[in-house]
Amino acid sequence: MKMSVLLKDLVFDAMKLPGNWWESVNEIVAEKLHIAPEALQNTEIISCAVDSRRGTPKLIVTLKSDCQIPGVGVELNNEEWLEYAALPPEIPEKSSLKNPVIVGTGPAGIFAGLVLALAGSKPLIIDRGSEISRRNAAVEKLITGSILDENNNLLIGEGGAGTYSDGKLYTGTKDPAARWVKKIMSECGAPAEILWRSRAHIGSDHLGRIAENLRKMIIEAGGTFLFDTEISGIIEENGVCSGVISASGEKFFAPAVLIAPGLGGRKLVAKLTEHAGYILKPFQIGCRVEHPQKLIDRAMYRMPNRPESLGAAEYHIVARKNPRHVASFCMCPGGEVVNATAWQNRSISNGMSCFKRDGEFANSCLIATFSPGELGNTLMELYALIQDMEKKCFASGGSYSLPAQDITAFLRREKRLKNFRSSCRNGIVPGRVDDIIIPPLYDALASAVREFDSRIRGFAGEGKFIGVESCVSSPVRFERIPGKLHSTLSGLYLAGEGCGAAGGIISAACDGIRCALAMLEKP
Repeated sequence: MKMSVLLKDLVFDAMKLPGNWWESVNEIVAEKLHIAPEALQNTEIISCAVDSRRGTPKLIVTLKSDCQIPGVGVELNNEEWLEYAALPPEIPEKSSLKNPVIVGTGPAGIFAGLVLALAGSKPLIIDRGSEISRRNAAVEKLITGSILDENNNLLIGEGGAGTYSDGKLYTGTKDPAARWVKKIMSECGAPAEILWRSRAHIGSDHLGRIAENLRKMIIEAGGTFLFDTEISGIIEENGVCSGVISASGEKFFAPAVLIAPGLGGRKLVAKLTEHAGYILKPFQIGCRVEHPQKLIDRAMYRMPNRPESLGAAEYHIVARKNPRHVASFCMCPGGEVVNATAWQNRSISNGMSCFKRDGEFANSCLIATFSPGELGNTLMELYALIQDMEKKCFASGGSYSLPAQDITAFLRREKRLKNFRSSCRNGIVPGRVDDIIIPPLYDALASAVREFDSRIRGFAGEGKFIGVESCVSSPVRFERIPGKLHSTLSGLYLAGEGCGAAGGIISAACDGIRCALAMLEKP
């Protein structure tokens, strides 16, 4: 008699597994359990994590399977399966809300649009940038030719900033919609393994296609898109948001508005503070750091060459001895460093990687956390401080190349770059990163890299800082009415990273979903 069972936390030696082990998972699991492969059918990988803390690296795998042998695994009933199932949110089939407006096609805006479209609301989704094909062309011109389009770049355009990233999907959010978000992404072309890898990523080479397919899915459900239209403000009537207005003066009236401007939408965010309540909150800034990927592989896996079953190694490190919180962020194994600016004559470093993560270099951002009071008392003061670093970064690099400095030279406050080899297609030039950034950030990073060097041998000696990373998180968070989720201005919902409500693709998508569901409940 067949029964669905959970095979939980099976431990495999990564050295003994083939490269694409999941393609023969039945045989591999059957051998471990000493049963015939035919005894397992319809096997589905639920989760997979890498444990490289001690000894040879291990894979910790949990599976669901139909099994014919009693005593193998734990029988799984429907109630227990809900913990693992990627169930959609409860979306009304026929909502009374019609023709709401969404501004922004990043994860928050696009998943809000999907929910509203599935509810029959026929949302209009507006983006300042272009659809993905035109955006790709503009990004290529910036990366290879140093020609910036302020409306189409690595921050602005269809898919938001996440379209040109590693596409990391791991998150701290406990929102059950996170699993549904991954399922929708897989249906739109993301690699199937995002559904089960604990540190899943999509890759910059897949993200554009997924954004395009999400758009098609929304259009099929009744949504409409309007690209190349910058929204400069909202329409407020009698204490209620009744629409948005474009930079050209065109008005779009709506019964409800959701704006998800992203971290590239500083101008719009500043405008929104004139209408909705907000607070200044702690935020992060940092510098991108780059190393040979082989160095990271050796440090993380503790062997000369990484096993075929494991991808390029990644790290997440936190400075334990630093009075200020300093940590690695947005680690891109086998990736490349890019200039992610959205503004003329300003440079911002960032990282991205393709799905295979097979590049020569690893990069991440080392970020430090600052409270708003220590760097400025108003949003505009904080923006001015950030912009000053971006302008200095551009002046040092010139023409969207990025200034780079050996970490050892950074510590000695010297201008030195011993190795010009880099993943950065914008190009790197020797620069004083230590002088570009503000003194408290320098102090925090200098202390941290000394500590990191003691934990990852060669971290300082073989690494270099590249540019300043100033689009990490928003210094502002808009207030929400409890239980309603709209801002202090009725009818206006402010979502995603740019509004201080999320921090990553999955959390932003879940925030957009929550806001959309709240919009549908609005009487």
